[in-house]
Amino acid sequence: MSVLALSIQLSTHLQSKYSSLMERIPSARMMLRFLLLHCLILSFMIASANTTSITIDQQALLALKGHVTDDPTNFLARNWNTSSSVCSWTGLTCDVRTHRVTALNISGLNLTGTIPSELGNLSSLQSLDLSFNWFSGSIPASIFNMSSLLSIDFRNNTLFGELPPKFCDHLSNLESLFLKSNMFHGKIPSTLSSCKRLRKISLSLNDFSGTIPKEVGNVTTLIGLYLGGNKLQGEIPEELGNLAELEELWLQNNFLTGTIPSSIFNLSSLSNLDLSVNNLTGIVPSQLGNPSSLQKLYLSYNQLSGELLANICSNLPLLQILFLDENNFDGKIPSTLPRCKHLQTLSLSINDFSGDVPKEIGNLTKLNYHSEYFTWTTVRSFLE
Repeated sequence: MSVLALSIQLSTHLQSKYSSLMERIPSARMMLRFLLLHCLILSFMIASANTTSITIDQQALLALKGHVTDDPTNFLARNWNTSSSVCSWTGLTCDVRTHRVTALNISGLNLTGTIPSELGNLSSLQSLDLSFNWFSGSIPASIFNMSSLLSIDFRNNTLFGELPPKFCDHLSNLESLFLKSNMFHGKIPSTLSSCKRLRKISLSLNDFSGTIPKEVGNVTTLIGLYLGGNKLQGEIPEELGNLAELEELWLQNNFLTGTIPSSIFNLSSLSNLDLSVNNLTGIVPSQLGNPSSLQKLYLSYNQLSGELLANICSNLPLLQILFLDENNFDGKIPSTLPRCKHLQTLSLSINDFSGDVPKEIGNLTKLNYHSEYFTWTTVRSFLE
């Protein structure tokens, strides 16, 4: 093939390629325009969704404000108004990226009113604190559908009603539940065990009745269980001994019967145990000395019997408070009590202790309150 023929063939091939490229460029431009338009629409949709969500948050909070009938310090009037973003409102915390409300804290303002169902529309809310106010009525069902919630604090209000049977169906992330000092009634739902992340449950000072659900023993993340000051009956579930991380157990001022489960005293993290003012019977389990972390022990006003363990202080080096008054304990007061070197409060009043008051008690140098009163015995005295 001659050079001329080769040049003509190469020129024809390049022209064909150029024409083909020219044909493709409009298609590429069209595709680029389509992608840009798609991105713009998507950005607009996201921005619109965020704006809608923020508006929903504002409407929910304004509904709460509207349900407040008495605001003695004008807190909401001064701080919550539509002229500014909800994220600037006092008592609120927002996510820095989405600007959604994640925490609501208006505790201790002496507000009077009710909780609106619209509050459940705060779909990003993690912490809800309305404690130490005068909110009344029942908790709206919408609150129990807020799957984002980690903490609910309604302490010290005048709320009433029952907890729903399927309490934890939508609150699987809940870590703390504080309903102390209200007027809730009914049974404690056994389904609380479905809230697998719960760390603290405080239902004290209400009108809950029935038994303590044994299923609570399945919430192994619990560090605090507070059920005192209710109308609970029946025995203390043995299953509470499964709460390996439990630090505080308050069951005082109820109508509990039966014996104290030995499993309770196998809880190695337990520091505060209050079973006072119940109808508990039997002897204190020999495992009493097992939880070496125990600092406060309240067993007053029961029908417990038996002798005070001689080794009670051997394995309780941190014990600070010991209330055993108003029971049926008998025998001698152990001379080993001074081994509880941190003991500050000791009450053994109204029991059947006999014998002499051990002189070794004088070695309890940190003792600031002590009342040893022996009934129906040969020795009756107060140490001061």
